[in-house]
Parts: sequence; C-alpha cells; structure tokens
Amino acid sequence: MSKLAQLDMESLRELARTSPREFRTVPQRHCVEAIRDHLGQRRREIRTRHEAGESGRNTLRHLTALSDEVVETVLAFGLAHSRNPQILMSRVAICALGGYGRGEMSPFSDLDVSLLFDSVMDSEIEALNGYLNPMFWDIGYKAGYSLHSVAEATALACDDPKVYTTYAQARLISGDTTTLGRLKLSLSDVDERTKNAVLRHVRHRERLDELPPEYRDVYALEPDVKENAGGLRDFHAGLWMVMMAHGPMTLDDMANMGHISPVEHLEILDGLNFIWRVRNEIHFHAGRPEDRLTFALQAHVSEAFGYGSGSPRDLGRFMEDYYQAAGRVRGFQQIAARICDQPGVSALFDQRQPVRARMTVYHGQLCVDPTDKNWFTENPTRLMEVFWECARRMVPLSPATAHWVSHSLHLVNDEFRESDVVRRYFLAICNRALQAGAALREAAKTGVLGAYLPEFAAVQGIIRYEDFHSSPVDEHTIRAVEALAAIPRMKGEVGMFLYRVLERIRDPHLLVLAILFHDLGKAAGEVHAAEGTRIAFDICGRMGLSEYDTGRVAFLVEQHMAMSNIAFYRDTDDIEVVQSFAALVKTDDLLRMLLLLTFADLSAVAPNVWTDWKGALLFKLFLKAERILTGRADVAVEDFLHLPKVSKIAEFAPPRLAGEIAPHLAALGERYLLAYSPDRIAAHMECLEEARASGLALRCVRLEETGMSEVVVCTRDRRGLFADIAGCFTALLVSVQGAALFTRDDGWVVDCFTVEDAAKRRALTDSEFDSFGALMRRVLLGGEPVRPLVDKARTKLFALQQSAVPVRTVVEYDNSASRTDTVVDILTGDRTGLLHDIAATLSATGVDFTAAHIMTDVGRVRDAFYVRMNGEKIEDNHVLESLRQSLHEAINPAPAP
Repeated sequence: MSKLAQLDMESLRELARTSPREFRTVPQRHCVEAIRDHLGQRRREIRTRHEAGESGRNTLRHLTALSDEVVETVLAFGLAHSRNPQILMSRVAICALGGYGRGEMSPFSDLDVSLLFDSVMDSEIEALNGYLNPMFWDIGYKAGYSLHSVAEATALACDDPKVYTTYAQARLISGDTTTLGRLKLSLSDVDERTKNAVLRHVRHRERLDELPPEYRDVYALEPDVKENAGGLRDFHAGLWMVMMAHGPMTLDDMANMGHISPVEHLEILDGLNFIWRVRNEIHFHAGRPEDRLTFALQAHVSEAFGYGSGSPRDLGRFMEDYYQAAGRVRGFQQIAARICDQPGVSALFDQRQPVRARMTVYHGQLCVDPTDKNWFTENPTRLMEVFWECARRMVPLSPATAHWVSHSLHLVNDEFRESDVVRRYFLAICNRALQAGAALREAAKTGVLGAYLPEFAAVQGIIRYEDFHSSPVDEHTIRAVEALAAIPRMKGEVGMFLYRVLERIRDPHLLVLAILFHDLGKAAGEVHAAEGTRIAFDICGRMGLSEYDTGRVAFLVEQHMAMSNIAFYRDTDDIEVVQSFAALVKTDDLLRMLLLLTFADLSAVAPNVWTDWKGALLFKLFLKAERILTGRADVAVEDFLHLPKVSKIAEFAPPRLAGEIAPHLAALGERYLLAYSPDRIAAHMECLEEARASGLALRCVRLEETGMSEVVVCTRDRRGLFADIAGCFTALLVSVQGAALFTRDDGWVVDCFTVEDAAKRRALTDSEFDSFGALMRRVLLGGEPVRPLVDKARTKLFALQQSAVPVRTVVEYDNSASRTDTVVDILTGDRTGLLHDIAATLSATGVDFTAAHIMTDVGRVRDAFYVRMNGEKIEDNHVLESLRQSLHEAINPAPAP
C-alpha cells in the first residue's frame, strides 16, 4: 500500500488502465497529490522555456498538451471505477471547449471540459460524471465542466450564440469520435435564424460603441489583453466571422486559401504571439488568471522581456510594441469583415456611368467599384479623393475599399505628394473641421496619411511616457482632430462657448493642420515644440501655403501648450499675466484657433482629462485676452457680476442668502463664476453659511461626466490647512484628481476637490463621505494630528507606495509670473499621500499658500503653488535650492530599510 501511494501520476495512470482493482486501493488524496505534483513540475518547465524566449503560441501548445495529459489521467482514474470502461467510452466523448478547445491554454486559463453522450443517460455515465467534476477542481483547475447529450448541447447552442461558438469549436480529447461528429453535424445544419444570431453575436465587436466602455480603447492605459479592443477576443470574433461565411478554418487556412496575403498572415501571427506571450507572463507572475496589464505589470513585463530596467523610455518601447500588436489584432476584424462581406458590390455599379459614379455609399460605408482593378493606378490622385468623399458624405471606407487603398500605397510617391490636385483634396478635407477627423483616421488606417506626410509616419507608434498622453503620438493626433466633431454635441456653457468660437474660425483648414502637426516634433524627443515648428514650416512650404498662413500654423504648433500652461497654472486675475499672453498671441483669430487647439489636445490626452473646470479656466483667459486684442480692455472685469448667469443663482439660493450673492461672487472672482453652475454656487453659499456657524462644513456631489466626486470644504483659512485636508483624503485612500482653492478676503475658504476612491476608481459612497467628514472634524476642529493617519494609510492594501507611471520629478520656480508671489511648479508621478507630503513640506518650511492649481491626469501630477515667505516673494537662491531639495525628498522618499 505504501508503494502504491508513492507512485507518480504516469505510474498511477498506467496502474488505473492495467490493474483497476489494485488502483482502487490507492487513496484519493494520493491521486490528487500526484497530479498536482506533475502539474507543478511541468508548469515550472514550461515557465522556464517561456522565460528563455519561447514563443507565446508554443507556450499555449505546451500548456494545452499538459492539460490534455491531465484530463486523460483523470479520465483513466474515473474509468477504473467503471464496470466496463471500453463500452462506456464507446458511448461518450470527453471534449475540450473554449480556449482549451482551440489549443490556447494560458497558465491559469479555465479548464473547459464537456462530457458528451449520444445515448440514454445511465448509472455508468452518472458515475463517471460524479468522479470527473470534483476531481478537476481538487487538482487545482478552475473547471468549466458540463455534462450534456448531443441533443441537449444542440438545443442550448441554438438558443445561445455563445454556447454555439463554444461547442462548434470543441476538440475531442478521448472517447467516441462519432459522438462529437454528430454534434458538429447538428450544429452545421442549424436554421438561418440561428446562424444569423451567431453572426450578430460574433460581429458585435466590430463596432467599438457596442463594447463595454472600459474595453473600447485599443490604447487603454491599463488594457485587458483579452477583452479590450485589440485583445484576443477580437481575433476569436474575427475568425468566427470568416468561419460562418466560409466554414471552419484556421488563420493558416485563410492564408493558404488566399483570403489574406502572406504579409497580413505574418503580421497577425506576430501580433497574436506578442499578446499571447504578454498574457502568459502576467499569469505566471501573478499566479492567477489576470488579464489586465496594469501599470505595475507593464513595468514587470517590460523588464522580463528585456526592454530595460523600467525607465520611462524602456516602458514606452514595450507599450509601443504592445499597442502595435493590439492594432494588428484589431485590424484582423476589418480583414474578417472584408472576407465575410463580399456582397457583390460590383452589381451596384453601372459601367456606363461616369467615373465619379464608381463610388457609392452602401450599408453606411464608401465603396469603390471593385471591377475596375486599375481605377487607382490610372489616376493615383483618387487615393486622396476617396477620403474627401469620406469627409463630404460623412462615412468610413468599406473594408474592401480600405484593403484596396492599403495595397495601392506604392502609388504615393514624390509626384503624388507634389500634385496640386492631391493638395487641393487634402486641404478641402482639412477645411471641413467637423468631418476632418473621421476622414483623416481612415487615411491613417490605410497608410495614406503617413505616406503623404512622412513626418506623420515618423511618429506612428511612439509612446512618450514623460508626457501626459496615454496613446501613441499618431493616435493622439488623430483623436485631437476628431475632438472638434464633438463640440456641437457638448452640453453646458463651456460647450456652447466652444461652438460659438468654432463658428467664428475664418480658416478652418489652418486649425486642422495645426492640430495635425502639433506633436510631430516628438519623433526627435519629448522637448518637441521647436522641432515641431520646423516641421510645420517644411510641410506648409511643400503644400504651397502662403507665408502668412504658414506663419499662423507654425505659431500654433510652437505655442500649443501656452494657453493651458497659463490658464491652469498661473493667476489670470493678474492683468500683467493676461497682457503678456495677449502680446504673445497678437490677433483674436489666432486666439480662437489656439483655444480650440488647446481643447483638442487636452481631449485627446486620455478619457476625462478634459473637464468643464478646465474649460472654465481657458474660457476666462480667452475672454480677458480677447478684450485686450479687440481694444475693449477698458471694460471693467467686474462686469461679470452682470452676466445673466448671476441672476439664475437666486433661483437656487434660499431667500435669506439673496443679498449675499454679489458679495460672494466679488470675493471669489470671475474664475469661480465661470467654473460652477448656478445651483452649485448656491449650494456653496449654503455650505459657507453652515461653516460660519459651526467652523466647518462639507458637501459632496457626484460628477456624472467623470464618475468622480466633488468634495467642497468651507472653513477658516490657516497655515497648514491645505496639508491637513489632503492628509484626511490620504488617510481614507481617497485620490485627489484636481483642486480649485478659493479664499475670500474675510478669511473663509471654499475649496473644491475632485476625488475618487483610489482602490475602486469611482465616486465616493455616502458612508465614505461620512467617514471623511468625521475625520475632518477631528483634525480641523479637534486638533488630531494628521501625519500618523497618513503614515498608517501608506501601509494599507491599495496604497500606492510609488508612482505607477515612471515620471521624472521636476521642481521649478517662476518669479516672473506674479508681482507678489513665487510660483512653485511641480511635475511628478502620482502616489498615495503625495499632495499631503508636498503641502506639509511647504508649510513646515514657513511657506504660506496664496493659491494652488492641482491637476492629476493619467497617473501624472502637475501642480503649481503660489507661495510667499514672511509676506514676500522668495528670491533668495539658497532658500529656493533648500526648498527644492526638501520637496524632492518629500516627493521621492528613500525606501524604508
């Protein structure tokens, strides 16, 4: 008995097959331990090969073969308890389903197995089923196990397209081949209703807006390698689209049959292999079925794959390769749609019609007559004309036409680039500001934009982790142009204001060109404005633009960050700041284009980076600069108190506060009025009234547009107040994404913080806000020290000990931006407690805050603090250098021993 208990898995399997009676004396726990030991050893061997550079595809095959070996072993163990295993196995089939059935087992993929039978259920099948199901779980798999007859499986598949795709790709592991064959035959013979339902199910991934919001972006900050656009689901769905049209086939079959070219075949396999390898590394490292490529995992995988030690450049190169792979997998969807949709478009065209009639809109897509194979060759300018038609008709290219265009890029040569007809088409596209983004995206996808503008091709796929962008430079650029189309749909005063500005643009094509060129200098590095300006001059000269128009485009490219830098991080109530900005811009038309370029740039950085608060800050700077540029500088700034919005506040404020509206707005300024709606201002006034009575009052509202919360704090100002508030947020692991601080002349503050739960990245619940309020009262009114609470918070489960995104810390001073204050500019990566550490350090060194501009985007922080020491600017270089060192130490503390 002891010798039997010591047998390894292979020996036990052989014993079960040859001596079932003797096998049945082996305790079940020894069988489980033997399989677990074998799994552990083989997985370690496979992991070693993976770490040595094994391809993702081969690792999946090794893991699939290991799973097959284990399933066959468990089956042998189960059959050892059967009276007649040979007869039983002639009536059932053990099948692998899902990813396991496709041979794509990742280290911790589910083990999807079905016991399939095509006869009457009897005690033998029930007994085998009773053994298999718990055994798979006992040995450590997350098992998706099922027991079905062929008739049951067919019925389920007809009712549920997901079940259909699961069973239609089932693979026999052991048992009766005819049983699985009957199921496959039944599924191939389903009615048209079922086939159409399955096709709709697998094609839903074609349209990004049909995916859950968190999965729509190929360039997501922390993509799910399985579910996101560009993830493995796209490949599976695309393959199913082809299979529903042409029958079962693999990617290799598609290449052999000519459905895809050898280059497409290679690129898709290369992209898949990279993503498979990434997923395998994530699973091995996490020790669980994790598919989300978090910031921390990005750093780990990039280092494990030999990209370097985790510097921003190393991480950027890794993510460039990931996004390129995801783009290729996403592109397979378009290839599959083209193959699936060969609807005989040629029948739509009458060969007697003129050449322009060779294009038509069919099913919401621009189609070119496929029967004239020389249509582009005989006149290459049509390669740009089709995108003009996309803009004019507001439709994308059909997959077949896009494929044709992509395979005609050899026609985009110097003669094409110098063609006046091509230039006119291109500028006509740009002149349609609302449609240009969609048309240029089609041109970028097909490669025509990069071929026409080699400078655009030079930034394709480049990730600059040092800046705040979450996508490659080329994708960011196209999204920025597309952002203009969103303006007419924007709600609220800021959106209406932007639309009015857009309507007043005299030369929309110059605005679109500036957006298209604004980041092209990043091919040379992160500090890109000067290089981008040079590139803008080159391209405009090549296009034959006038010297005046070229100068305007180049100015916008060179100064594309000026407006946001001033509006967000400088005191625009200081007339000298506004005058300096107006002198830079020079004309009201350039001011309008710079505002729209700033909006487009911010909107394309990452989701939720553009907010109405930022819009209000830009709005304020714009109006003040416009007054100067149009000769209306003598109009008193206080006129904002007579805006129609002010009278609306009275509709929301209680009658007792009606007389306080004007003094309240005058005390907080135009920036405050522009930033908040009348109902929010009325709520602030009630909060301030409560604070005057109790010393502290708080409010919390959910911001539906961002999914975050706004927390308003009203209390008396004092040194260290800001640090204490930030510390209370940290203590509860609440992440501060932005802050707008307002201090009245009477010493009362109205501080507004945009926050989210740091762990769950959502708005605060009522109970979380109540906890924050109780803590604030203990700290601000009760005198409880906040530092111990902050230190304790750093040890919590979801605390971020260091920035998830590698950002070099920069601390700079500006003594020219204000007559009375020194501006401390800080750029660094976000982490738990960062804002408190900065504020506490400044307060501890005797620095007083007069204003703070706090913004956190894409895991990166840029803050600007207006400060004084002893009531004056800090101009002593020794003091400034000492303060810089203290801030660096606070921002990047030495790791605990």
